[in-house]
Amino acid sequence: MKMKHTAEELAEIKERKRLKKETKKEKGSVGKIDINPYGVNFFNIWKKFPKKMVMIIISAVLYNIGVATFLAKAATVATGLSALVQAITLTLTQTAPYFAYIYIAMNLPFVIAFWKKNSRLFMILTTYWLLWQVIFQSILLIPQVGHFFSQITFYYVNWYAPHSATLAPAHGEVANSLNVLIPLDVYGNYLTHYSNVWNTIKSTGFNPSWNNGILLNGVQLSYQETMSYWYFYQHLIHGYNNPTWPIIIFAVLGALCGGCAGGIAWKNSASTAGGDFVVYYISRTKQKEPGLISLIVAICFAVFSIVVISICELTGVISHAQNGNPINHAALLLRIICTFVYIFLYTFIMASIYPKYRKVKLEIYSKNPDLILNKFKEINYWHAYTIDRMLGGYTNTETVKIETYCLFLEQNMIKKEILAADSNAWITSSKVENVSGRFNTSKIEK
Repeated sequence: MKMKHTAEELAEIKERKRLKKETKKEKGSVGKIDINPYGVNFFNIWKKFPKKMVMIIISAVLYNIGVATFLAKAATVATGLSALVQAITLTLTQTAPYFAYIYIAMNLPFVIAFWKKNSRLFMILTTYWLLWQVIFQSILLIPQVGHFFSQITFYYVNWYAPHSATLAPAHGEVANSLNVLIPLDVYGNYLTHYSNVWNTIKSTGFNPSWNNGILLNGVQLSYQETMSYWYFYQHLIHGYNNPTWPIIIFAVLGALCGGCAGGIAWKNSASTAGGDFVVYYISRTKQKEPGLISLIVAICFAVFSIVVISICELTGVISHAQNGNPINHAALLLRIICTFVYIFLYTFIMASIYPKYRKVKLEIYSKNPDLILNKFKEINYWHAYTIDRMLGGYTNTETVKIETYCLFLEQNMIKKEILAADSNAWITSSKVENVSGRFNTSKIEK
C-alpha cells in the first residue's frame, strides 16, 4: 500500500532531489579549468604574449647550443622522447642530420592527444618551441655553421695541425683541412672523420729520412713541413690520447644549458616538448612539481634508451653501420653514468627556475589591517587567511598579523598588492613542506 505524502513532504522531497542533483553537478565540475582563458591561437599569440614568444626563441636556441656543442660531444644516452630518436639515428646513421625533423614528427601525436587536455597557451608555445628548434637545427646543417659548433670545445686531441704555406694557394682545400684542431671524439673515430687527411698523407709514401723534404701533389715541401705531416700521420695511424674525463665536463655543461633552457620555457608557459606534454598533464592534475614528474619520466626513458643503445653498441650494430663508431667500453660506461648526472642536474636547475607548486607562508604585520583586508576584497583574494591581534610590549600599541598561504610564484604579486595598500606593513615568508590535499592553483594554471 503506497503512502500518500502531504504537499509539504512532496515539496521537501523535491528540494532534496534538486540539491542532490546540484551537488553531483558541482562535484563533477571540480577540477575543470578553462584551458584557453586568453583566447589564444597560433596567430594572435604574437600580439598577446610577445615577451613569452621571445623567451621561447631564446630557450630553443640555448637548448640546441647545449645539445650541439656539449651533449653531442659527450654522446650521453638521450632521455625523454629523444631517446627513441637517438636509437633510430645511431642504427641508421644516415638519418643523424635530420634528428630534429624526426623529433618533431614523433611529437605530433602528443600535440594532438593533449591539445584539449593541457592549457592552450602551453600547447601553442611548446609547439612554437619545437618549430624554432627545427629552424635552428636546419641552420646547423649548413656546413660552415655546423663545423663552427663542432669545433667549440675545451679539449683538442692535437694542438699542432700541420700547415704548409706553400700548399695554400694551389691546394687550399687540402691545406685548410690539415690546418685544423681536432675536437675530442668520444669514440676515438678520427680516421673516419678525417679520412681526407688520412688519404692525402698515406698516398704520398714519403719517408722522414729525406732531409730535403718531399714532393706532395707536385709541390716541394721543406724538411720541417715534411716532419709535421709525418708526425700527424703517425698519430692518425696509432691514435690520439683519448681520455674519457671530458665526457663528464661536456655532460655538466650540457645540463647547465639544457636546464636553463627548460626553466626558461616552463617559466614562460611552455616546455621542451616530448615527454613534457605528459609531465604537464600529470603535474597539473596531481598538483605535483613539474621537476619531480620530469625526473621520473626522464629516468624511465633513460633506462629504456640505455638498454637499447648498450645492446646496439656491444653487439656491433652501430660499429658495423655505415659511418658507424667503434666500440669503447670505458666511454660507454661513463656515458651511462653521465646520463644520470645530466638528468638530475637538468631537473634541479629547471625546478629551481620554475618551482610551480611550491608553497610559502606569508605573515603580514600592520597597524592598519583594514587597508590590507579591503585590498583583499578588491582583488578577490583567492586564498584563506587568519587574523591575530598582538600588543607591543614596549609601545603598548596593537599590531595585527595576517597569515596566509600561497604559491611561491604568487608571492611577489601578493606582496606588491599588500604594500600598495599599506606601505608601512612588513612581510615575512617561509617555505611550507609536506602539503597534502588540493590547493587553489587557478592563478598559475592559465
